[in-house]
Amino acid sequence: MRNLLIVGCLLLCVSASASDWQITELDNGLKVMILENHQVPQVNLSTTIKAGAKNETDYFDGATHLLEHLILFRGTEKMTGEQVGEAMKKHGAYFNGYTSSDWTDFVISLPKENLEFALQIHADMLFRSNFPKAEMDQERQVVIEEISITEDSPFRKAYRASLATLYGKHPYSKNVLGTKENVRDIPRDSVYAYYKRYYAPNNMTMVIVGDVDAAHTLELVKKYFGDFPRGEIPHDNYTPPPKRNKVAEIEIKKDIEQAYLMMSMIGPKADSPDQFTCDIMAILLGGSDSSRLRKKLREELRLVYAIDFLFYTHKYEGTMFSVMTLDTSNLVEAEQVVNGVLTDVRENGFTEEELRKAKNVIKTDYYTSMEQGLNIADKYAQYDSFIGREFVDSYPDNIERVTLAELNAAAKVYLNTDSYVKTTVVPQ
Repeated sequence: MRNLLIVGCLLLCVSASASDWQITELDNGLKVMILENHQVPQVNLSTTIKAGAKNETDYFDGATHLLEHLILFRGTEKMTGEQVGEAMKKHGAYFNGYTSSDWTDFVISLPKENLEFALQIHADMLFRSNFPKAEMDQERQVVIEEISITEDSPFRKAYRASLATLYGKHPYSKNVLGTKENVRDIPRDSVYAYYKRYYAPNNMTMVIVGDVDAAHTLELVKKYFGDFPRGEIPHDNYTPPPKRNKVAEIEIKKDIEQAYLMMSMIGPKADSPDQFTCDIMAILLGGSDSSRLRKKLREELRLVYAIDFLFYTHKYEGTMFSVMTLDTSNLVEAEQVVNGVLTDVRENGFTEEELRKAKNVIKTDYYTSMEQGLNIADKYAQYDSFIGREFVDSYPDNIERVTLAELNAAAKVYLNTDSYVKTTVVPQ
């Protein structure tokens, strides 16, 4: 779940239960979730489209992310991109968008009295963007520069290379940003057709959290979103990840001083109960100063400058990996020690004390994140787009239900020490 707790936003204290939400599906298929909270005069809006990089063919590689940029910054049928930006500033709005393998998300946060403006401009951006060719060509360059920046990051370079090998023909092997060549060359009309195909109300979840009247807000949503027609449901281009019986090695040379080592493995799908055991494992292995990998490699042996172990939730197979920065001379020993720690966990398991500690850490992080209005809207919109809002509602209880036997059994399944993808980024 960790990858979704990333949105910085204004504080809004909320204690939500399933009964607090007003949930409606419009006739055109738009799912609307509204949560009233009157502590702060603010409203937060997040709309997720159920299309991400996993829905792209090779021809459309990068189209989803390029679309996000065009919708945010290049205007609508009624307003130029500059006019959209000025209108947002005038109304005190924060607005942004995010693209993942599974979904695309657009958010607005602003004072409550500007709710109707938010819905009106949100509808225009989602359904009436037109991005003329000249505007699109300018945004291509922005995205190409973004791709270049990520290629300069040793971590991101290692991560992208790892995913390409780890997942093979699976859609998660794709770079969500796309390739420079495809972003540069894909025709404007093809991107527009992709937009019109998938940006439809029946492919969207809209979540509104804040100081609103739910009934009045729903009427405004119907006013601005109710007349758009249903569209084509996105097709997932799913292929299972390759089975691996040995370590795959990738070496990348860059103009850097420290080395990076990433050891990547396949994790469970979002609908697997192992989601929760793997979240706990990630905390116990690398998520705190007392975690096993940090204690062994950084504190005891001083082999690394920093180390973490992460698990990222996806609709399909998730991603588990250990990543560390270290001197090149320590690469071989660090890999051996990591494997030794993972082997010890596989053979001997964790302890009840560790399990309790991890549960407390995860639940504290979860409840802290639920103090942020825009984060709540984002989390519910994003998860509802591929697994259902119930995942968020029941998350703390599902973490609490994990037993030590279940945790240790999952460690034997997912902590592979003989068939991972090893990626090193080393000085040239």
